Amino acid sequence: MMKALLVLVVGAMLGAAALGAVWAVSGVGTTEVRITVERLEDGRVEVGLQQLGEDGVWGETQQPENRFLEADAEVGTAVVTDGIAIEVAVETREQRAASVYESYLYETGVEVGERYNERFSDPEYPDLVPGLFLCVIDTNDAGVGTLCDGVESVYRGAVQRIEIADWDELRSELGARMAVQAPIAMLTTSVPTTILALEVRAESRHRPRLTYWIELLDPHLTDAETSFCQISHSGTVVENEDDLFWGLSAEISAAAAQQLGVGIDFSAHSSVEQQAQAIRDCVANGAAVITTTLVEPEALSPAVEEALAADVPVVSFNSGAGAASEIGTALHIALDDHEAGRLAGEEFNRRAIEGLALCVIHEPENVGLHDRCDGFEETYGGKVERWSADDPAAALTELTERLGEGDVGAMLTLSVYGAWDARVARSRAGLDTPIAAFGFSVGLATSVIEGSVMFTILDHPEMQAYVSAVASVMAERWRLDPVAYFDGMSMLIRPQIADAAYMQTLIDSMYAE
Repeated sequence: MMKALLVLVVGAMLGAAALGAVWAVSGVGTTEVRITVERLEDGRVEVGLQQLGEDGVWGETQQPENRFLEADAEVGTAVVTDGIAIEVAVETREQRAASVYESYLYETGVEVGERYNERFSDPEYPDLVPGLFLCVIDTNDAGVGTLCDGVESVYRGAVQRIEIADWDELRSELGARMAVQAPIAMLTTSVPTTILALEVRAESRHRPRLTYWIELLDPHLTDAETSFCQISHSGTVVENEDDLFWGLSAEISAAAAQQLGVGIDFSAHSSVEQQAQAIRDCVANGAAVITTTLVEPEALSPAVEEALAADVPVVSFNSGAGAASEIGTALHIALDDHEAGRLAGEEFNRRAIEGLALCVIHEPENVGLHDRCDGFEETYGGKVERWSADDPAAALTELTERLGEGDVGAMLTLSVYGAWDARVARSRAGLDTPIAAFGFSVGLATSVIEGSVMFTILDHPEMQAYVSAVASVMAERWRLDPVAYFDGMSMLIRPQIADAAYMQTLIDSMYAE
């Protein structure tokens, strides 16, 4: 453990000095100290300090230079010694993680040993000692030998360890052990040692039982200097009613970085060209892993391919679930956009909404938004028109004009600010067109509660951002190639309808103590 020097000032009032004291360093470590008080022959009182050692024994008394309470000291006036420096054992975050994992490995080894004791026991011969147990340790993985410590602590027979770094030498040694004194059981501590053991066992006359350990995720914490990038399309890092989604995303990314103990560079870009360049910049700046949205997969594919060619894993989130595997990202985290659209269509039908429904797409090239409209078209009983403004800056005016044509029976907007535009456009057009939306904000929640918006489907930017951050750290610590292992796997959030009752519960919970 690290040692930290602290300065303790000991008060010399006689009444307080008779009590023990505990010095606590909040959040980093503790040490126990006590004050010693001794009356001398000349009437003075001498004060000192002792620290409790790790062995449970009190150490030598440390005595500051100014440590006496004179016999004629003024009544009611506290006399204070000079400071005493003491060492406090502080367990770092890294040491704590290593300690917890070491305990886990040891206990796992104990379970393995006990299982083999039971397997090789015979009630008729209780004194029978089981045969040789071979523990094959991968020396490339510091600390994994603790598994064998656990086995040795309980296994009733002999346990032999093999610790050889060179794979060819290890293969030869395993073959020799099988030929001379074949074990009845083996524990291998990694994928490579397991593969070698299986190959040697297949070539031998003996078939010892084999238990293997696969440590896919390196338990050692990511270095605090390691750089991660999280890149999104559109949006801003400021939370507001116009674009709460990306404001929440940035906030959660910052919180995730703090909790994971890593640095995450979050950036949002208004054009796909800027987003692609941001991916390239992250590669050039030495990012260990990049997380990015795939709003326009074809346009972003070259930049992602360049990152992969530079051995930088890419995790995708939000838009582009269908293209993630083809592009080559390790895994994709997002709302199930297609299912969300289907759910919205079913809810429209349940509420007996009829006629032409606009699926209002605020980002015309965003494949994830089109996935929502695809699902909506599959289930909604009426006709669906995909609508986007020709000029995004004039979206409110153009939507008002479209409603004024008189043939729109309902609207499904795909963002918080899209819902705001729809409400204003509806009011300007003098209509009562039903509206549903995606997302969450206090304003949108209030609209759902009051009935001006039928319902919303939560898109969970907080989950997407946080899980993406965790996934990027996992990819950096993964023992196997994360791109090959996950192979574009998608983790999709099941959508849910947030109606008036749901939103009221959500708003009420914000006031809970």
